[in-house]
Amino acid sequence: MKRRDPQHDERGSVSVWAILIVAAFTLVVGISVDLVGQVAAKQRASDVAAQAARIAGEQADTNTLMAGTGTITVNPQKARRAALDYIVGADMTGTATIETGGTQMVITTTATYRPVVLTSIGIGPLAVTGTATARLIRAQNGTER
Repeated sequence: MKRRDPQHDERGSVSVWAILIVAAFTLVVGISVDLVGQVAAKQRASDVAAQAARIAGEQADTNTLMAGTGTITVNPQKARRAALDYIVGADMTGTATIETGGTQMVITTTATYRPVVLTSIGIGPLAVTGTATARLIRAQNGTER
């Protein structure tokens, strides 16, 4: 019978490698899952900003709109309120700025993404933002007026 040399015994060395490989693979998959989740949350924040800008643009000043002359502008208070109400309804926070004399709305939204896997290693909630701009124009037959 052959005696084992305890200093050169390699029993269990494959188990150590297997544990390390599984841990590394789990970390890579976890980072991938949370990265995709964060990108999706950022996309949603941008979508909400775009919709809020569209809603703000719908708050056109009816006097200039119905007259058919001059530059169409939004009612700043109604536009800002409509955009912020939409953002709050989407469970986000944000800002609404009316620029260029009431013809351009800039909306910024902020949301929080909570990682699924990375929270186990201490990476907590991540902020994501989205920005959209809408501009009011008058067009006839596809030509801006």
